[in-house]
Amino acid sequence: MQKYDFVVLGAGLAGLAFAKRASENGLSVLLLEKEDSVGGISRTVNHNNHYLDFCAHRFHTRNPALLNELLELPGLNLHKHLKKSRIYMFEKYLKYPFQLQNLLRAMPLSQSIYCSLSFTANLIKTKLLKEPLIKSYKDWFIHFYGQGLYEVMCSPYTSKVWRTDPSLISADWAEERFQGEKIIYLIKRIFTKLLTLDFSSYSIEDEALMPDGGVFYYPTRGIQELPDALALAAQNHNAKILTSARPTNINRKVKTVTFTQDATTETIAYNNLISTIPLNIFYDLQDKKDPEVKTCIQNLAYMNIIFVFAFLDRETISNDHWLYFPDDKIIFNRGVEFSNWSPEMCPSGKTSVCFDITCYNNSDLWNMPDDQIAKTAIDDAHRINYINKEEVSSYHVYRLKYAYPYYDLDYKRKLDKTAQFLETDNCYLLGRTGMFRYNNADSSIEMGFALAENFVNDVSSKSIYDYKIKHISL
Repeated sequence: MQKYDFVVLGAGLAGLAFAKRASENGLSVLLLEKEDSVGGISRTVNHNNHYLDFCAHRFHTRNPALLNELLELPGLNLHKHLKKSRIYMFEKYLKYPFQLQNLLRAMPLSQSIYCSLSFTANLIKTKLLKEPLIKSYKDWFIHFYGQGLYEVMCSPYTSKVWRTDPSLISADWAEERFQGEKIIYLIKRIFTKLLTLDFSSYSIEDEALMPDGGVFYYPTRGIQELPDALALAAQNHNAKILTSARPTNINRKVKTVTFTQDATTETIAYNNLISTIPLNIFYDLQDKKDPEVKTCIQNLAYMNIIFVFAFLDRETISNDHWLYFPDDKIIFNRGVEFSNWSPEMCPSGKTSVCFDITCYNNSDLWNMPDDQIAKTAIDDAHRINYINKEEVSSYHVYRLKYAYPYYDLDYKRKLDKTAQFLETDNCYLLGRTGMFRYNNADSSIEMGFALAENFVNDVSSKSIYDYKIKHISL
């Protein structure tokens, strides 16, 4: 039986980053990936010569060392972009991130006055009063922005994406994404926006964008090139990666993993096991059981995404990388036009749009037939003048499970108990799905490197369960 220093379950960005760092330090690594390609959610599929990501997968980071390491990866050409995005509100296309005067000018006058007064009053209250107890995302947003802007900027889109009220979402989601936005920075940013004159139109054809979302990087033919480059770097240091390899059993007592590939079954041994796969799947595979932990895992929910890819007989729709749609009468949350990311993503004279639709297992949306959900998305996009459905030549629907971890108000207690149980006997959790942690791509890679470096440097506590991202990207 072959034995490895590390067996990694799942070859997404975090698992690949771990394999790269561990293997280049002389440690033996085997990655097992159930799909036919590496990347996890950061994959690209080729459909009729259209390169399709699973919605928006920009790479952006505030960690210069991480960026430099990726830019030097053989086989990876990352091109710099300045993010361009808008949001559809009040039947208008507004700049996003919001320029406050652009937003207030689009509102009905009474609502604009209410939001302005609410925001100003909230700034004064925040400076004078003791910080309140913040439990939910609603609490967090109102604390920084006020009730009025919460009702406009936060509640509609957040409720639509997560299919629940923001008062039922943990404030940890905001803290993890934004690391507690400082009030001085907030005031400076908002009033800078107020002083920015903006007389642009609100139509989809408006080219006078003033993007302030910052720089991001993107490969030539889809985000797939990033995990492929990490995989190549790991393989160049003798890491072994098996795709279409599905684990069927984990024996933690004797430290073995059994998996199937190409109708054959194999068992291998490990010194350390790294899991980046969904918590419920990992729990079911391994032989260590506990009824209370099982209940916790059953009550940690992952969000699924349905992607509707529409292919259009025109060169471009707009110059946005993506648009947000908080209106609950529109079935999709975002629209991503791939030809704006790279001209090689679509055939000449064609463009494609990805509409993402979030939902949970066994919901009405998840159970809706592909043709019906595609027709609804295309009809909605046509109704709001985003696309002309007469130009849609075809469509493709793809369903992705375990896309986002959902932070309910009690998730941390359940997750702590689960991690304490699973991270024993040389087993470690890693990645967005494996750690139930809402990471961006750069954070997943950073954490993969960090876990490997804990082993390389032989630190006493190897786990990165409580790891704090050094340079969080917004």
